[in-house]
Amino acid sequence: MEKDLFSPDQRQVAATGRNSCHVLSEMVSSLLDVSRMEAGQMPLNRVLCDIRDIAQKAAESVAVLAQENALTIRVTGDSAGGVVDRDITHRIFVNLLGNAIKFSPQGGAIGIEISSTGETVRVTVTDQGPGIPPEYHQRIFEKFGQVKLCEENKKYSTGLGLTFCKLAVEAHGGRIGLESRVGQGSTFWFTLPAGGKKE
Repeated sequence: MEKDLFSPDQRQVAATGRNSCHVLSEMVSSLLDVSRMEAGQMPLNRVLCDIRDIAQKAAESVAVLAQENALTIRVTGDSAGGVVDRDITHRIFVNLLGNAIKFSPQGGAIGIEISSTGETVRVTVTDQGPGIPPEYHQRIFEKFGQVKLCEENKKYSTGLGLTFCKLAVEAHGGRIGLESRVGQGSTFWFTLPAGGKKE
């Protein structure tokens, strides 16, 4: 067996560096994507997809992050066909789940629910976090808009992820919003155009 050349402290520093690089890379990508969407230069590859399947795969992609905080993610609802860009929709879910994971208490639960309302598919992402005051419900979707949680000295978002979600949902002809009360968690919701049952 080869001897480990790095001490535990050195491995921790390396891991922190990798994570920081990943966060910075994601922020740069989000900024570029937001700029492209604002300029109308990000065409959507719309196909008929199972929105529940996209949600399930997004949940699986952030499972490691959730497990680090002993969080569970549950996807409920029936299969629902939507005419969407699969990759962009996957990223909407990942961004919303990332926020939910960041602000959920240790051992908490995050829920994704899919429902079809005829012409649209409605999605909700619910967490058990600290909640957001009503006066900030629109501000957090603005570019670089942040809500500081004074009691935890945290900011609710990077100011880019939720902006990307808003632009991406609206580019599909849908709507996005938030239902939240301080101390009672948050539910982000959005709608996408339905397209019949995905085979």
